[in-house]
Amino acid sequence: MADQQADGAVAPPAATAVATSGASEPSTAQPPAKADHDQHGVAELAWTGKFAGGVRADMKRRYPWYLSDFVDAFRDGNAQISLASILFLFFACISPALAFGSLFSEATEKQVGVVETILATAVCGIMYSLFSGQPLCIMGATGPEYAYTVVFYSLCEALDIEFLPARVWQGLWAALFTALLAITDSCALMSHFTRFVEDIFALLISVIFIVGAFRSLVEAFQDLSKAAAFKTTLLCFGTYAFTRWLQSMKRSRSATKTLRDILGNFSVAISIFVFSGLAAIWRDEVGIAWLEVESEFRPTWTNPETGAARPWVISPFGINKDFPIWAIFLMAVPALGLTVLGFLDQNLTTIIVNRPASGLKEPVGYHLD
Repeated sequence: MADQQADGAVAPPAATAVATSGASEPSTAQPPAKADHDQHGVAELAWTGKFAGGVRADMKRRYPWYLSDFVDAFRDGNAQISLASILFLFFACISPALAFGSLFSEATEKQVGVVETILATAVCGIMYSLFSGQPLCIMGATGPEYAYTVVFYSLCEALDIEFLPARVWQGLWAALFTALLAITDSCALMSHFTRFVEDIFALLISVIFIVGAFRSLVEAFQDLSKAAAFKTTLLCFGTYAFTRWLQSMKRSRSATKTLRDILGNFSVAISIFVFSGLAAIWRDEVGIAWLEVESEFRPTWTNPETGAARPWVISPFGINKDFPIWAIFLMAVPALGLTVLGFLDQNLTTIIVNRPASGLKEPVGYHLD
């Protein structure tokens, strides 16, 4: 769980969708006005020269708005769009968790699998949304993190140390380094990144998912029958086309305004349910690739020495053998790389979400994130 990052692959478009459609006027308690967000003249991305100065300034900016983050979802007719955003983000969170969980399971010989990825995404996501400076970002596994995990697993194999305890120490070191970055106002470095870098990062996010979708179609034609591959293609493009059509209903004159708003706001959820149902109806006639998920809620890895599932809480000092002291300090090296990866991923994602085009009305907190 310590390795969960801001999901650069999903967070910007999904979070922006929530920001533009779900943001409303401040609650009647009236937190500080927009002009007063920079407490004591401290900008959002500025060096304060004080211990945890940026974090403390973020807390002063954000926490007066804490209540409105919850109640504004139900004010001024925002309830429907908030529910639609929740459903959209549910699929935006669960889909990468399932996909990357399968990849993690294969790369680590089931020591980290779908169950662990979903649980980590849920716990870290809830904790982050409750205490972060920009709760519109969502937590989850990313492509770069998966690649880093593959290399880290190979490193553990080469050093003949247990992967799971090593992962614990890597996470603890990464947590320490991240805290040091926060209390030293290191997020101020992001003020030197240009809009060009942000656009390239946003483009990378989109390309990763688009390429991933087309890769799945290509694999369907390689691994499945022609009928199954054709059905997979129809389901893929049908889901997208139906979603776009439902979204266009908001601009049409068909039906009533209420019905048009419902269809437009819940377009993604409706399309996914409809085409998932169609896939299930003809499941026996034309079989397609279905995601394999554990049938019970338990750790994925079975300890070969005991024959039982590993415990939920991993001992940092070893499972089947003692974890060497030298390896504890060595894990600081891969943890440093993971910290840099998470630092850039998190901050670039948050900057994209906080763009003026998102229509946000509340202050942010880069150091607090």
